Amino acid sequence: MLRSQELTQLKALPLFADMAEASFNALLDAALLQQFPAGVVLIREGEPADFLHVLVDGLVEIYTEQNGDEWGISLIKPVTTFILAAVVSDQSYLNSVRTLAESRVLLIPAPRVRAIFDQDVVFARVVAQELALAYRASVKKLKGHMARSSIERLANWVLAEANRGPGHNVVIPFDRGTLASHIGTTRENLSRSLALLTDHGVRIRGREIVIDHRDQLEAFARPQPLIDDPSS
Repeated sequence: MLRSQELTQLKALPLFADMAEASFNALLDAALLQQFPAGVVLIREGEPADFLHVLVDGLVEIYTEQNGDEWGISLIKPVTTFILAAVVSDQSYLNSVRTLAESRVLLIPAPRVRAIFDQDVVFARVVAQELALAYRASVKKLKGHMARSSIERLANWVLAEANRGPGHNVVIPFDRGTLASHIGTTRENLSRSLALLTDHGVRIRGREIVIDHRDQLEAFARPQPLIDDPSS
C-alpha cells in the first residue's frame, strides 16, 4: 500500500491530477512505488504487459535486442509512462526497458488500469494524450534517422540537451555506447562524429560538450520544428 504522503505527491502528477477521487483511489490501491538502482531491467520484450510503469524520478532506456545486438529506441525522463500501448491493448511488450540512473517507478497492475480506463473519461483522455505523444515522438525520431547523417543527429541531440539546461554545456548522462545506440550509429562512429563536431562551434571535454558558438552549431544541425521541437 502507498503511504498517504506518496498518494498526495502522485495525485499532483498530470496523469492523475484531474481524475475523480474514487477512480484515483481504485487505481492506486494495489500500486507499488519502488526505487531502483541504475542498470535494472524493468521490462523484457515479449513478456506480457502486467504493469503500467510511471517514471516519477530518474532516467530509463527503452531498447530492443536483435541477433545479439542492442539498439536504443528512446530515453524516458520523468514524469511519464512508458510502453503504455501494451498495457492498454493487453498485449506483450515490444521492447525492453532498463534504468540508466537511480529511478523511482510507480507500478500499477495492468488489469486495474484497463478497468479505470473504461470507467473514468478524464483518465481515458489523459491516457490517449500520452499515447499520442509517444506516437509523435516515435515518428519524429524516425524522420530524423531517415533524413540526417549520424553527425547531424548528434548535433541536434546536443542542441536538444542544451535547450533543457540553463547553460551552454551538455554532459552526456550515460556511457557513449548508449548515446551511439540512440542516435543510430556505432561507438566508433560516435567518437569520429564528436571529433568532427569540433569544427562546428563545440569543444569535447570527456563527457562534457561545451558549446562555444551556438550559431555555428545550429547552422550545421539545421534543427526542424517538426522533428526537434518537443511541443510540436
